[in-house]
Amino acid sequence: MRVSGAERSNDRATSLAVWAWVLYDFANTIFSISILTVFFPLWVDQQIGDGAWLVNLATAVSALLVFFTAPVLGAMADLRQRRVPYLVVLTVISVLLTAGLDLAGGVVVGVALFVAADLSYQSAIVFYNALLPAVAAGHGAGKISGYGTAAGYVGTILALVFLTFFVSDAETVRSVLGPFGGWMEAGGEQNSNAFLPTALLYLLFSLPAFFLVPDPAVRPPRPVALGMAYSDVISTLRNLRSSYAGVGTFILATILYMDAANTAVSNMALYGREVFEMDSTEVRNLLLFSTVFAVVGSTASGFATDTVGPKKTLLVVLALWLVSIALAAAAVGPWMLYLAGPLVGIALGGTWTVSRVMLVALSPPEKLGEFFGLFSLASKFSAILGPALTAMLLVVLGSLQGTAYRISIGSLAVIMSLGILLLARVPDARPGPTVEEFAPEAHIK
Repeated sequence: MRVSGAERSNDRATSLAVWAWVLYDFANTIFSISILTVFFPLWVDQQIGDGAWLVNLATAVSALLVFFTAPVLGAMADLRQRRVPYLVVLTVISVLLTAGLDLAGGVVVGVALFVAADLSYQSAIVFYNALLPAVAAGHGAGKISGYGTAAGYVGTILALVFLTFFVSDAETVRSVLGPFGGWMEAGGEQNSNAFLPTALLYLLFSLPAFFLVPDPAVRPPRPVALGMAYSDVISTLRNLRSSYAGVGTFILATILYMDAANTAVSNMALYGREVFEMDSTEVRNLLLFSTVFAVVGSTASGFATDTVGPKKTLLVVLALWLVSIALAAAAVGPWMLYLAGPLVGIALGGTWTVSRVMLVALSPPEKLGEFFGLFSLASKFSAILGPALTAMLLVVLGSLQGTAYRISIGSLAVIMSLGILLLARVPDARPGPTVEEFAPEAHIK
């Protein structure tokens, strides 16, 4: 049913819907920190020794798969005008594959499950982000996006603290769990013990979004066919420059600055271990310290986005990335990582908060899923290049040992600078305070 402008102006997403959406960010970041950043990379390193190249290669492979699937999935959701069902299915698949990591045994099976779990996780985020306008109605897209990102980093902190007990104090946890702890391995650092709890937490905190987040249509649903979805994507790409002002340039900028950001974050744990010989406790403490600042950066950047606009806010965030990357690459001791860490945290929180609001501002509402698919494509294309380049540099410059890692991390500053130059050319667009103001053809089912 089409509603009038007067009726739409009074629409406001319920607080329950907002916090269900926010809680999903809390859930998926538990997966991210555990599987993409800390425990799975350390498990691979533990299994084969010097495993940074394999982790980066596996990340690049999963990113390549997302590159080909995300825009089409987004286009299919736009055709159906439904996003929550895709979110549910992809999240559950990722949860099951994550739990399966505990049964992997060997590295080959483990890496294969990791690639599939990451593909499902990244694809689910396409639909999660596309639901932002519906829950931001009447609240401000920047503020709600910031709350979501901040909740994600609270999830990171709690996950690091909670899951570390399963890894470093397995005997105690197993005795507390009694008959339910038989799956745990004891003796030394057992990073695989984090996989099953990660899957359970990921599912538990995703459930509210499955049932409480609104999924409004902004145009009548259309039949879904794979060929039609691909056709829509190709048509959009052809008309990107002429019909959607600034989106193409923003996507290119996203490729560059996400390349630098994703690569820096995914290598934090291994960089600390291999360059400065930090143990797991020291790595965990560095990540926790940095993540506290990510919570602050997420919330502050959300309010700044609603006040001065997403473009200006994002330019400041990317400047912080430049400084933090330079500090990390030039660090003479672990203490300098504790200087770079807070800047990384603030910049990381701001990057995710502001980027999705900027895309909402630039995108037509009826193609939001498709554009978030392209946004995911851009970030995953960067995730192919960044980890692949890092893996190559680590192999080619392997004789330089820690210096090879410094060079690969330092090179990210050049990529980030190019992203800033492109972003400066994007129009300073802003979403309206409610979804209805930038989706005037909204329908209510």
